Amino acid sequence: MFGTNPVRGQEAGDGNSLWVQEIFYTLQGEGPFTGEPSVFIRLGGCNLACYFCDTDFESSTWRPTLAEIFDKVAALQAKAKLVVITGGEPFRQNIAPLVGGLLERDFTVQLETNGTLYQDLPWCSDLFVVCSPKTPLLNEKLALHIDAYKYLIKEGETDERDGLPSFSTRQSGAPGAIARPLPGKSVFVMPLDEQDEERNVLNIKASMNAALKFGYRLTLQTHKYLGLR
Repeated sequence: MFGTNPVRGQEAGDGNSLWVQEIFYTLQGEGPFTGEPSVFIRLGGCNLACYFCDTDFESSTWRPTLAEIFDKVAALQAKAKLVVITGGEPFRQNIAPLVGGLLERDFTVQLETNGTLYQDLPWCSDLFVVCSPKTPLLNEKLALHIDAYKYLIKEGETDERDGLPSFSTRQSGAPGAIARPLPGKSVFVMPLDEQDEERNVLNIKASMNAALKFGYRLTLQTHKYLGLR
């Protein structure tokens, strides 16, 4: 969407139907579950508008019921035991019934979030929260449940003290604070895809250097290299 999407607030709903952009089967391409067969549930809408975001989470008008979502997941799952709930921003909608239903079906659930919103969920060992901070502060209640952090690295726009982003996610090239990880949590650094080969090479090198210098884990958008979604 490259920052052109409407900024949408948190919705109140009973969670028995959700705005869904798409559901598909693939390999998880980034973060702690890289390479694992996964069913992705991409929810519609986001409460932020990041200038570099290349994901479409607005074009769908599909609002399936939970039963329809579970049927779709069952039809796609093949060998997958991992379901990734992403967006957009998943916490905009009431996802508690969705998460609970997936856990009852013995899936491991990975939740991808920007860390600004919160709702009570069945927090347990099978729910894995990956936060990619885009703002100066994270929701304090959510921060207690974050398992791993993922940062997009752009060459020339990191803090030399920790190698993490120090520029705005809303305006390219503008300085801006980005929330830092809590101690003891896994931190992944991933090169920003700028749709420019030369810039991408620089971003990969910057990510590698941050990982080597500060002990983070390098992750690439493997699905793009493999031609997957």
